[in-house]
Amino acid sequence: MKIAYEPHPVAPDRKAELRKQGFKIIDAKFRPVDQVEPITRESIAKMPKAKVLAYLAEHGIDDAEGKVADLRELLTNVMFTDL
Repeated sequence: MKIAYEPHPVAPDRKAELRKQGFKIIDAKFRPVDQVEPITRESIAKMPKAKVLAYLAEHGIDDAEGKVADLRELLTNVMFTDL
């Protein structure tokens, strides 16, 4: 089972989304120190431009330019192909 470490309390719509994706929800304060947080649409929406560019580069898009909002949308489309 996949685990999502989320700050509590978790909003009902977020909880439903995670459970639909097969996650067990555990309070973020119990996240192991060495565990990397999974990337979600919500986390992409909050990422600074430099981090977005780094993730895009990891996915083969080295020449991305533009406003951070546009880059976040591009990263979301790359990471979540179900759009």
